[in-house]
Amino acid sequence: MKLLLKSVKILIYSLLIVSACAVTVFAHDRIGYGQDKHYRYENLRGQYAQLAVRKNVTDLTPAEKAAFVKAIKTLKTTIPAGSKVSIYDQFVAIHLGATRLIHNHKGHSDGSVQELAHENAAFFPWHREYIRRFEQALQAVNRTVTLPYWDWTDPKAFDVIFNDDFLGSNGQGVTIKIPNQGDFTGGAVQTGAFAAANGWIMNPELNLDPDTGTSLGTSLVRFLKIPPATDYPVPKKDIERALSLNNYSLFRPALEGFISVDEQGKVTPGGFIHNYIHGLVGGAQIDASTTPVTFKGLGTMSNIPSSPYDPVFWLHHANVDRLWAEWQENGHKGSDFYPADGQPYGHNLKDLMWPWDGGMSTPKATALGNLLSLLPKFNPSDLVRPIDVLNHKELGYTYETWERKTQR
Repeated sequence: MKLLLKSVKILIYSLLIVSACAVTVFAHDRIGYGQDKHYRYENLRGQYAQLAVRKNVTDLTPAEKAAFVKAIKTLKTTIPAGSKVSIYDQFVAIHLGATRLIHNHKGHSDGSVQELAHENAAFFPWHREYIRRFEQALQAVNRTVTLPYWDWTDPKAFDVIFNDDFLGSNGQGVTIKIPNQGDFTGGAVQTGAFAAANGWIMNPELNLDPDTGTSLGTSLVRFLKIPPATDYPVPKKDIERALSLNNYSLFRPALEGFISVDEQGKVTPGGFIHNYIHGLVGGAQIDASTTPVTFKGLGTMSNIPSSPYDPVFWLHHANVDRLWAEWQENGHKGSDFYPADGQPYGHNLKDLMWPWDGGMSTPKATALGNLLSLLPKFNPSDLVRPIDVLNHKELGYTYETWERKTQR
């Protein structure tokens, strides 16, 4: 698996470089923003009670799967007043925008574009806030719904997720010929709740090729387990090794998947763990005949900026967040284990993170249209920094672990 992971490193790196419902999606019900202290939900002050519990996807009942799918599709068909797109599409627009930020404050007046959601310290806190807001949007549809997580080390999880009774199967209709490997099939997802025929139509202005700026169409596309990203599950030792790292500056890129750190501390660049899963689902094509070697993301999950258009994104990032929470609870709690300074703006402990920054930053417009017109409206007082999201329980949720289930 190590060789396969190394072979996708340049691909993943290049991809990353480059109504009532509506009220609860983007408005906060928290207190204490703009203060140095951590905020809490009103009903959680002083204690953690009535936390939303995120379950392993393999533990979901048929009814829970159906409720999750129904809530997602409701967000996809609910267009808030004054918006051109659905609530779900607004979430995709936010993720896209976070990959191409222009800061409007002193020191960034040259119009340079910066990545906020990936490649640096705020990868964990930005996505924690982002997926929690999505979870709250789902709960505005059905209060019982929480985000399930995809444990990448669980061999059963893959078949549970990619089944027509849940998030749908592999795409169809396209055959990729890979030299010395054979023929592999993928393409647009054609069955299940997230097929175009069943209403899962993506906005072509948000589903973009990050390199060319051209549209990738309106259909969810998957190329599951095609070379070089064929191996599943992820070895438990790879996760354990990342969790054993005490320094955030190593732990973050190791779990995000830009490096691997062996038992002797040797760092190897590559496409691992989180990054590898994007390739496992979306697929990638490699042309070794060119100089340098060229890579092309084939599916929706391989197209990082628009990857939330594949609903598996939310399970994938719930697991990222779960592992960060585990690392924090294993001796790394609090602000002492997050960089206070020295990072690009938006990534330091008390930097504001777009889009919850009071207008300090603006995403670059897409090649097909004005991205700003597809984003939700944010309250100027809606301010979030990494320090505000270090404790997941203070955000109102927790994870159901094997140990907790055995104690019932």
